Amino acid sequence: MLGGALGAITEILTWVGIGAAVLFGGAALIVRLADGTWEPIRTVLIDDPSSTAHARQVVRWFGDDGVHEAPLTNEMRAAARGDELELFHRVGTRDDVRLHERSPWPRLLGGVALACGGVGVLALIVQIVAMVAAG
Repeated sequence: MLGGALGAITEILTWVGIGAAVLFGGAALIVRLADGTWEPIRTVLIDDPSSTAHARQVVRWFGDDGVHEAPLTNEMRAAARGDELELFHRVGTRDDVRLHERSPWPRLLGGVALACGGVGVLALIVQIVAMVAAG
């Protein structure tokens, strides 16, 4: 009876693990492609002269098509060294910047895909060993 239960459990884990690995791996690839291309830029922190309500800081940089500007976030302010900041700019946009070149989502989804695939392959190995041992 234990052999039948073990066979059923390993069969389920094999199919679910490998299926989830394919699903999460595909999602990681789609998210990576949708993220686009980011290039490193050197920005300058300045006070926005058009802001009348309160002093607001922005980051500005020179691109191939002119001067670009984006609002300064608290994370960017914490990473700034003086009045300059190294950021990454999304190619094809005017004001899309972030601190890191790569998004953490594809790596997370890829890690989940590897973990699920590992469970699926391990369950398959256990299933084959159990079949050989049963004769």
